[in-house]
Amino acid sequence: MPTRANILVVDDNPANVQLLMDMLEDEGYLNVHGCTDPREVLGLAQQVPRDLMLLDIRMPQLSGHDVLEQLARHLGDKAPAVIVLSAENDLASRIRALELGAQDYLTKPFEQKEVLKRIDNLLRLQHRMNWQTSRAEHMEQLVEQRTEELERLSVEDPLTGLPNRRALSNALADAGRLQQALTVLFITLDGFDELARLNGYSIADVATLAVRDRLRRMLPGRALAGVWNGYEWAVLLHDYQLATSEILAAQLIEGLSKPFEVAGIRFNMRLSIGMADTCQTRDVEQLIRMAALAVPASPNSLGVYSQALEDAFKQRNQKREALQHALDRKELFLLYQPKINAVSGRVESAEALLRWHSRDIGFVPPDEFIPLAEASGDILAIGDWVIDESIRQLLEWRQTAVVPADFRVAINVSAAQLQQVDFASRLIARLAHAGLADAIEVEVTETGLMQDIELAFQQLSELAGHGIRVAIDDFGTGYSSLSYLKNLPISVLKIDRAFVRDMDTNPQDLNLVNTVIQMASCFGFATVAEGVEREEHVLLLRDMRCDVL
Repeated sequence: MPTRANILVVDDNPANVQLLMDMLEDEGYLNVHGCTDPREVLGLAQQVPRDLMLLDIRMPQLSGHDVLEQLARHLGDKAPAVIVLSAENDLASRIRALELGAQDYLTKPFEQKEVLKRIDNLLRLQHRMNWQTSRAEHMEQLVEQRTEELERLSVEDPLTGLPNRRALSNALADAGRLQQALTVLFITLDGFDELARLNGYSIADVATLAVRDRLRRMLPGRALAGVWNGYEWAVLLHDYQLATSEILAAQLIEGLSKPFEVAGIRFNMRLSIGMADTCQTRDVEQLIRMAALAVPASPNSLGVYSQALEDAFKQRNQKREALQHALDRKELFLLYQPKINAVSGRVESAEALLRWHSRDIGFVPPDEFIPLAEASGDILAIGDWVIDESIRQLLEWRQTAVVPADFRVAINVSAAQLQQVDFASRLIARLAHAGLADAIEVEVTETGLMQDIELAFQQLSELAGHGIRVAIDDFGTGYSSLSYLKNLPISVLKIDRAFVRDMDTNPQDLNLVNTVIQMASCFGFATVAEGVEREEHVLLLRDMRCDVL
């Protein structure tokens, strides 16, 4: 309110000062002060902010013009508003006062109502301007605070509060500019998704914070830990030797793999760490990629980047790219492994084995290219080709009487194929069109079944309903479970070669093979032994009543 304004009356005549003060106080102004020595005005204005000054021009020692000059020079924008009340009425004096910053100029004698109204108008204008300035400053502060907050959020992981990929990239770039020695630990964390599915995402978030806190406690002071991508974290170590970094990485694996307990739930974290440092490259921006490349597949283990890893990665990429064109270039072919009846010795079926000979790379083993095809999705087109080629070959053999009418061909079916909801119906239709009905046997791995056990059950049940036999490949190496053996429409168990290979010299392997054969007999399954290479294998398997070698 104007009546609360701090007003200073400056006039060398005490009577004039008192007159103006009385007039203002009668009008309700509460904070009015007087000054009769113009030399004190600057100090008074500096001590206490004044909203308005009523200033005389003709004064000894300092004129009103001199006071205005002092205020402008020392206070600048913070100088109070000034209304000149003076007997000097010449145009030059008025213009001079206005040029020096006075807001208004009234001559004596003055009309009291006019003075009060001009004072009120000026104070209201001053108040409005001050409010607008304050509001603008407040908005500027809010914008600055929000900008700082956004800048912070742009380099911070929202859950953990750790530096995010942008912050880590900036730190790498800084290290590069300063040519600092740097080691990167790339950490992959496994177990949060499973924890979230079992106990909820809020528990998984709390667990993530627990892992963060333990990691922080284990790191040296200059280490920078951050989130690169989800559950892939990175640690930047400045001026660390490679050997010292390996020791720290081993300690992290040991410490973070110990059990955690959050919200009454106990869980174990699985992690793997890949490591690279500036001794291996001066391009620090490549360190993250190199460290990520060095992450080993096995949990709770450490890998160190090497040129051999880089070469292997490039070779995998070359094979992955070449595999995309393998079908069009007719580079894929099938070999057929005979299956021999253990009692009669007759070849009663065969397994189609996929092989690849690239015109650019040469022969690529199946344990190398099949995982690549599964990862890229090319396995779907390749799997369809295997089915068509097996049907074509079996038709040719039957038409030329190379095999008997009941001869079957077994094909391996990937997890990705089983995830196709129309896989079974399409296979049944193709067999019906070829007139082979149940002549194809489908082999699936335990791992493939576990991708989606319900969908796999639907698919295999549909196949079994049309007389197509289903075999579990590499039995005993995956998720062996009596429950799925009981429920799934399985006809055959294939005993993995890892157990067959040494069973004539290893009693444990022998007992395991015998147990699988007996169990399969109880379920009514046929058994097929893989990797039979010696006569001793044949004799032992026949004694144990294995069906097919």
